Amino acid sequence: MTEASDLGQHARQTAADLGQQAKTAAKDHVNQHVEAVRDRAAAQVQTTSDAAEAAASAFHPGSVQAEAVQHVADRIEGFAHNLRTTDVRTSLQSVNTFARENPVLFVAGAALLGFAATRFLKARDPQGHGAPYIHDDPWASSGHTDTGIESHLNREADHATH
Repeated sequence: MTEASDLGQHARQTAADLGQQAKTAAKDHVNQHVEAVRDRAAAQVQTTSDAAEAAASAFHPGSVQAEAVQHVADRIEGFAHNLRTTDVRTSLQSVNTFARENPVLFVAGAALLGFAATRFLKARDPQGHGAPYIHDDPWASSGHTDTGIESHLNREADHATH
């Protein structure tokens, strides 16, 4: 019986080793897939950041809108960098935590991001289909140097300095 129990012990050990090897191989495969997805996501986020920067350049330089969109672009680029350099689970937890702690800012950022992406896509339209609608855009520069918001901010700044 010792030969049979040795054979049974060896079979159990071999099965355990094969199970561990399969588990390790599956884990490595999943990790490679997750890294590939992370890299693609980081590239998409970087593209979004580039779109936001392009949208910021469409505004009058120094305007509130240009500054706001540029700030969002900088934050998105920082997120892309973090996405490339941190663990996927950690990144998802960070986004989830941020969204839960700052729901209004998260939704506002998403809306601004959508606005910036739309501006970017209009600006990149090689057929010029976006051009006729530029006059309908209340944020577009109309040749004057101040918008209503900018005038208000300038008056506030003048009052603060005097």
